Amino acid sequence: MKAIIVAGGTGGRLRPLTDNIPKPMIEISGKPILEHIINFLGKNGVKDIILALCHLPEPIMNYFKDGKDFGVNITYVFEDPKVPMGTAGAIFSARKHISDTFIVEYADTLRELDVEEMIKFHKASGSFATINAYQHRGINHKSTLHFTEDNILTKFEERQTSQNLEKGFAWSNAAFYIFNPEIFEYINENTKSDFSHDIFPKLLSLNKKISVFPTTSYLMDIGTIESLEKAREDMAKKSA
Repeated sequence: MKAIIVAGGTGGRLRPLTDNIPKPMIEISGKPILEHIINFLGKNGVKDIILALCHLPEPIMNYFKDGKDFGVNITYVFEDPKVPMGTAGAIFSARKHISDTFIVEYADTLRELDVEEMIKFHKASGSFATINAYQHRGINHKSTLHFTEDNILTKFEERQTSQNLEKGFAWSNAAFYIFNPEIFEYINENTKSDFSHDIFPKLLSLNKKISVFPTTSYLMDIGTIESLEKAREDMAKKSA
């Protein structure tokens, strides 16, 4: 199975660290964030990777090259940094490389996840798409995924101003997706679109079956200096 890693963000909340290097190349335990993600995919049997680049692509390409030094095969696709297309629009140019079920994830999230089990779940469910969900706790409002006992998504709320944490947590989007290749029919070329804001609500409105794969394993979205430092602490503890 192929995976597209969306790796074109500017990392604005991580400045000044991202003034001269792309966010995925910030180091944790001596390796770029993106290397940890590629290693994670490779260990889970995902060897064909497409990197969707935009902001400062050269350092990423120069480091990873064709991927062989990391045990994977890497293909590159690009956006115009003057006109970024959003998380969904970013993958459109990878369409020509996709002919079967595939993975999408972002280049700023460290996680533990049984990818093979999620793939089996997706295929067994017969879903158009599957979203990994995690238990979000705290006052920093994230997305909320509403789903049935059969793990079928019924509503996707993105970064609402208040969040129901009656259970002590809300199931939130972990930004790891499995899609059927037909997803590209719902992403408009040269139009900015995000999976959370645009694509998933559109698919729900069209009664497309979206499953949720909830997990309670480790996840760290590295979007701020604080979360970067926490990820570095976590990685140091694992290496100790």
